[in-house]
Amino acid sequence: MFHLVTIFVALAVALLNKCQADLISDFCVKSNNPTLCTNTLRSDPRSKGADARGMATIAIKKAEEATQASINVAKSLLNSGNKEIISTCIENFSSAVANIKECESLLNRRDIGTLRSIGSTALTDVGTWSDEFGANEPPKLKEASGKADTFVQLLLIIANSL
Repeated sequence: MFHLVTIFVALAVALLNKCQADLISDFCVKSNNPTLCTNTLRSDPRSKGADARGMATIAIKKAEEATQASINVAKSLLNSGNKEIISTCIENFSSAVANIKECESLLNRRDIGTLRSIGSTALTDVGTWSDEFGANEPPKLKEASGKADTFVQLLLIIANSL
């Protein structure tokens, strides 16, 4: 009897881990950077055992961190020759951070429709600046904003599953 219970518990744990891995894969395969998405979620201890709402909370935090990092990169590139365009980038990223922060309270209130709308606005804010640069986009800023874009997009992917 003891062996039967042990086997049952082992199978249940294995199945739970597989389901969790599938949840991460299900979300990340839809993102614009599945490798970054998957590696980030799998390495975050909060994702272990998290449901879709838990994953949304992680995505919100990662989106906020990555967008704030984009602001920091933009500020480091600021000079007299690019002041106008970098200032616009900083404004857009700052707007995105404010919208992302609002998403957390919307998720907590289970206002998923508004969360999707505000998340879409944040995604637009993150992506808008690159049109200004065209081919002259600074590589550091392109990389930073790409990460922000991935995590805001992930938030929307998860929100659409709620």
